[in-house]
Amino acid sequence: MQTLVGPLVRPGTNFAVSEKTITIAEGKSATVTAKLEGAQKSYWILKKGGVETIAAVDKPGYTIDAGRVSGDQSFALILRAVYADTVKNIEIPVTIREQIPDPVFTLKAPARWDCRETIEIDSQVSNLKDMQAKNADGLKTDWKVSGLAVIQEVAPGKLILNRAQNSGTMTVTARINNGGEPVARTARIVVNEPKKDAWVQRQPDKNEKPVDHQFFARDDKNEGTLFYNGSLTHAADSVFLKLYADDKLVKTETQKPAGDNSYAFSIKLKPGLIQYKVEFGTKTGGTESLLETVTDLVCGDAYLIDGQSNALATDTGEKSPPETSEWIRSYGGPAGKGEPLNLWCNPVWRIEKGEKAQLGWWGMELAKRLVESRKIPVFIVNGAVGGTRIDQHQRNEADPTDRNTIYGRMLARVEQARLTHGIRGVLWHQGENNQGSASPTGDFDWKSYQDYFLEMSAAWKRDFPNIQHYYVFQIWPNSCMMGGNTGGGDMIREKQRTLPQLFSKLDCMSTLGIKPAGPCHFPLAGWSEFARLMQPLIERDLDGRTPEVSITAPNLRQASFVGAAKDAIALEFDQPVIWNDSLISEFHLDGVKGMVVSGNVSGKVLTLKLKEPSNAKRITYLKETDWSQDRLLIGANGIAALTFAEVEIGSGR
Repeated sequence: MQTLVGPLVRPGTNFAVSEKTITIAEGKSATVTAKLEGAQKSYWILKKGGVETIAAVDKPGYTIDAGRVSGDQSFALILRAVYADTVKNIEIPVTIREQIPDPVFTLKAPARWDCRETIEIDSQVSNLKDMQAKNADGLKTDWKVSGLAVIQEVAPGKLILNRAQNSGTMTVTARINNGGEPVARTARIVVNEPKKDAWVQRQPDKNEKPVDHQFFARDDKNEGTLFYNGSLTHAADSVFLKLYADDKLVKTETQKPAGDNSYAFSIKLKPGLIQYKVEFGTKTGGTESLLETVTDLVCGDAYLIDGQSNALATDTGEKSPPETSEWIRSYGGPAGKGEPLNLWCNPVWRIEKGEKAQLGWWGMELAKRLVESRKIPVFIVNGAVGGTRIDQHQRNEADPTDRNTIYGRMLARVEQARLTHGIRGVLWHQGENNQGSASPTGDFDWKSYQDYFLEMSAAWKRDFPNIQHYYVFQIWPNSCMMGGNTGGGDMIREKQRTLPQLFSKLDCMSTLGIKPAGPCHFPLAGWSEFARLMQPLIERDLDGRTPEVSITAPNLRQASFVGAAKDAIALEFDQPVIWNDSLISEFHLDGVKGMVVSGNVSGKVLTLKLKEPSNAKRITYLKETDWSQDRLLIGANGIAALTFAEVEIGSGR
């Protein structure tokens, strides 16, 4: 170390540093000391790219930790001392020499994918030996898939893609680091999803038998399958299974037991408002012996409801009789691990007197509507839990039916009901608790909301492989007063609005415009509107019904300036909307309202006239802190448009 003296030292003081220049090898450190006699205040300052940042105050020395760099890095360390009559600076050039190589790699990926055959994306590292020589070959890889929803697995050095849930161009990004800044590479894959998937059949247990009140889900051939398998405790010439529909014998099957006295029946059920019964027995020497009768069996369609309190839909002071229906079924919550229990039941909307299962108000209303309209039984498990964030709904990969998790309890019920392969749709209402909460990632919830939804939906598709559609509600602005001034609630709704871009079979429905209103929990009449809005979507997707008018919430496709003057913005929707002059206050350009003076609709395009030309980058419709149920953009179909936030404005048309 060399102490500087000379012209930098003010007479009567000793102002000096121990180094003129500093060169540090990557991963090492260097300490600079100073003499500051007579200084009233001193600062150590890092100057990078012309920007000064205070690193330490009133310290006799400062240590520079080189850390990891990509390429040589240069900056300056400044010692600034304040005296009674002057301020003095010493600037020390600093260079950090790269010593440890960063990963050099490429991604090997197919150009196209049918999104059903499993593919692998390999990261091929070309400088592994160089990194090993520096003991820097401990690689950490983060994978990110964007553009489409996928089901994926991460393995050493590769990403395994099992399925995509949409068509289009998918971008796969790998970020690899060995302790320094991550190095990123991307691959783009064109994905073509088939129009229809083969139905995945559930494999029955060798001793599987039906139980009273059981529900059987119909498959893509419009029939359910009842399995009756087991082994006799005594020899018999044959075994029989008789099927009754509304107490009328419709089919009898017989078979000779195998050498180990085992038997296996599978019998088809037609969906409909039919009560089935089966009788099992043996026949020896012309004599039949009836061994078991199972009654009150039905066949129809199965669904899941998940989310938080507005999905649970029971937290209300309003009273209503716990009515049910013989054609609506559910399965009670699991008491513990072990053999499945017979927890089949006719659910109520809210458990009050020891009932086995509840569907919530709109879940029950939806079930009743579907039974009435479609004339087939309905099964629903409502797995929602009030006051929960989306990260709390994730699958425990080590123990999927973990009773300590929301997902595990729901999955356990469906598994015990033997309906994992019968679930046709999932209805999701959640997000209130994500508006202002801090995500486990340490950042705002909205930034990770879609990632959590993608992981959760991938788990749904793995555990319930025949899901045909997802139905997501866009939450109420500032719902339950959990939004605020950060804009987190606005962005949660934006993430919900854009989910359909990632899925071929997902709809997002607005809760705005529903009356009676629901600033937090909706009243029963408001929740009933949930059911009314969902019914035609389900009938479209599962029955192939073609609605006469649009049944979805209007959704923005793109925003762009009109002409070179930039004094008007065109908002293109997926269907016609209705303009009202009261809406001018609901649009914000770069967070500023009051820029819109009028609006005009032509077909699916709403054109906003601005009070002056603008260079705004983004547009938002409806801020959670300043809006009214009386000022809503409504579709020509009467459904409120989905709100949008921070949407990029294109350059012009």
